[in-house]
Amino acid sequence: ELITEGATRALSCLPPPAAEGAQPAAAGDVEQGGTPATHPEMGAATSSALWTLSVLVSGIGAVESLLSRDALPCREVREATAAELRASVGTLGGRDFLPSAYDPWVGPRAAGLLRLRYGYDAARLARLTRRPGLDLTPVSLDAQTEAWVRARLARPAAASRLAVWRALKRRLYHYDAGVLAFHAFPRNYLLSPDHWKALLQGMPLGCGGVALDVGAGDGSLCSPYAPLFDTVAVTELTSPLCWRLKATHMGGCKLETYATAELTPRHLGGRSHFDVAFCLNVLDRCKDPSRMLAQMHALLPPGGWLVVAVVLPPLQVRGQAKR
Repeated sequence: ELITEGATRALSCLPPPAAEGAQPAAAGDVEQGGTPATHPEMGAATSSALWTLSVLVSGIGAVESLLSRDALPCREVREATAAELRASVGTLGGRDFLPSAYDPWVGPRAAGLLRLRYGYDAARLARLTRRPGLDLTPVSLDAQTEAWVRARLARPAAASRLAVWRALKRRLYHYDAGVLAFHAFPRNYLLSPDHWKALLQGMPLGCGGVALDVGAGDGSLCSPYAPLFDTVAVTELTSPLCWRLKATHMGGCKLETYATAELTPRHLGGRSHFDVAFCLNVLDRCKDPSRMLAQMHALLPPGGWLVVAVVLPPLQVRGQAKR
């Protein structure tokens, strides 16, 4: 509770965004009031306070992990078989479930049989794979991915981190709460560095390659591919998230951070095009997906790539299916 109070007070020192709610203008235009709607940069005092609190939580969690025996036993990490996919093994039932890792244990926990469960529509995916002109690139379980899974099982999030996160969510934006509660603890995973390297073959990589990542969160999804580019521009909606992104190790690439929801050159430091634009696990939780995709498409040159990752199924809760 003391950490929650300290974080709340530190963030309350931030001034409100300028001209919030104003309609976006065309590139090069000036909004009424003379400045675009952006979130303010964090001052030194606020940054220092949040850094101190996040390191404190991280330190307590590290000590707790060393002293506890919360490691989850793991007998095997493997891919689902074709028969399991056809039978929709692992899908969740019930109206209160999200398509993620709820109740993943097979038998008693001591047996160490953990199945990463997720929701998908096997019949629909099969129809998509037969669509003419669709180029499929299978992604297999590689050593880097298996190492990440085993590392998370060997040292899961400490109970103290989870307690701080739940307390912070009552007072703060829940993504900002994660900035403090899970400092230096990667929670999300999509593809390994080797997977990204194979997927992005043929794109301008290395020196001169510029990428855009919309809604980069805590940086755990973009950090595996970031070393492939010379520059990666990331966007988020709040100053704490941008602060976290600036502190994320990106493998030596230049990182540009923008606290904005508008994807126009005026809001992205004057950059008018990117070689690759990433939208990873964002499209299913934004207010206007069509507008976001249109803005991202406008930033791509001829031959540029748009990489989109969505949760399967893309509806996180049953209530959204009725909208």
